[in-house]
Amino acid sequence: MSFIDKLVRGLTLHEGALSCGVVTLSQDAEFSELERRLVSLFRDQFTPLSDLDESAFRNALERAERFVRENNLTVSANVPAYVRTHLAPIITQPNHRAELYRYAYALAMADLTIDEGEEIVLTALLQTFSIADDVKKQAEQEVMQEFYTLHHAIAAAALGLIVVTADGRVEQDEVDHVRDARGLLEPIGRLDDLQFSLVFDMALNVHDRFLLDPENRAAFLQNIVANMLNTRQLALQAFEYASAVATVDADISQAELDVLKGLLETLHIDDTEGQAIFERYMLRVKTIDGKPR
Repeated sequence: MSFIDKLVRGLTLHEGALSCGVVTLSQDAEFSELERRLVSLFRDQFTPLSDLDESAFRNALERAERFVRENNLTVSANVPAYVRTHLAPIITQPNHRAELYRYAYALAMADLTIDEGEEIVLTALLQTFSIADDVKKQAEQEVMQEFYTLHHAIAAAALGLIVVTADGRVEQDEVDHVRDARGLLEPIGRLDDLQFSLVFDMALNVHDRFLLDPENRAAFLQNIVANMLNTRQLALQAFEYASAVATVDADISQAELDVLKGLLETLHIDDTEGQAIFERYMLRVKTIDGKPR
């Protein structure tokens, strides 16, 4: 029996949309509790999902997850056939098709970048639904505008995590300070504890999937952090936040110093401004790489 023959029939409009969300977030990672929260968080991008109460939403998501598992839709090669043979017959209205693309794009951008697997999903939607280029661009612009604050907060929290793991050691004081020092950096400073908890989990997901590799960290700082924290005020705040996290345990490593030095260049902060900020935090440093200053 072919893959198409094995496809489970009879998903509702809501379940079909949610299956697309699950597929999008399953292309390069296990579909975890965080991904379930994201599917719910972004559901207003596909307006029919807004009509579901929590019980109905959970039931629809459960069936969508089962559908994705049973049909092996975490494999990118199966995605185009899934969109053609299952989504296309139940998502027929042009506005719903545009919204489903917007929903998938919003979910894909939750980690601040579109990876290869997510690109396959988005391309399959565009081609199968015959979504015009101007409609595509409008959907993407709407996502970037609506989630501007969230994206900036994720980048800010990820910066803190990069500092924490720069030396290959994870100190609990530093992890806690990613949260406790957030008032220094505007995109996360205005979040309450519940909001920050979600942002931290999303940033941790980005960090663990992409930022353990030094080259990826450098690219993230240059291409994501620098572009999102792109005003002088935010740049100075970001450097102060990184300095606070790096020195909270009264020790600083050479690897952390290297990250801070690189951050000065990436954020276009001159040496005088950077030194003035850094020296305030060096007052509490007793050791460098565990050795007395």
